[in-house]
Amino acid sequence: MRIRILVRVETERKEIVWEETDALIVNAHGALILLAIDVRKDKFLTVQNADTGKEILARITSLGPRFMGKAEVGIEFIRPAPEFWALPEPPEDWQAGALPKTRRLQPQKV
Repeated sequence: MRIRILVRVETERKEIVWEETDALIVNAHGALILLAIDVRKDKFLTVQNADTGKEILARITSLGPRFMGKAEVGIEFIRPAPEFWALPEPPEDWQAGALPKTRRLQPQKV
């Protein structure tokens, strides 16, 4: 599945750069996208769904090989957002109630 997105990144020279590209693999927590912009792991970027106009902040988690001028880039949303991709039939495990809940660890007596 390919979903058209717009990616906004701040460069090392503090310039804001936009790129229109595709998300190749999507889930409730992020995506694998293609980028020609030179990016670094752990940097933040803004992703906009080209169909809905919704935006979300994401962190770059992995950089893959470059092919034909674009790199495979793994991104993770700052919070789960199963609705971001606006899929007509999202998987059942994407429902808000099905997303894993974080639990607070209780101190243990030693």
